[in-house]
Amino acid sequence: MSLYLEYLAEIESRKNDLGLAPLPIDNAELLAEIITQIKDPGNAHREESLNFFIYNTLPGTTSAAGAKAAFLKEIILGQETVAEISAEFAFELLSHMKGGPSIEALLDLALSDDATVSVPAAAVLKTQVF
Repeated sequence: MSLYLEYLAEIESRKNDLGLAPLPIDNAELLAEIITQIKDPGNAHREESLNFFIYNTLPGTTSAAGAKAAFLKEIILGQETVAEISAEFAFELLSHMKGGPSIEALLDLALSDDATVSVPAAAVLKTQVF
């Protein structure tokens, strides 16, 4: 069984048995499966995967946060295209992550020679200092 299908089974179990919401995703391998499903426009789980990617991936320094930050960076650089996630929205998602992987991605983008990438990345970085 795939990690994704195991995650869906866990969600149902938590909901039916305990009345709880899904656990946040903190596993990079699970998120990699979700990202693969997002990249496939014909995937039956694509819409649900987008929702998990955007709203249910644990921020901070988890392995899943690293995978999410890397994928958002690819979207911003135009290496990947996801209709539901524009470059602007990708920057917004990075701004909410507030952890090592997102900072690393933002620094890489801010140091880019392309002003359309570096200026917004620098603006988001300014909001990340505590």
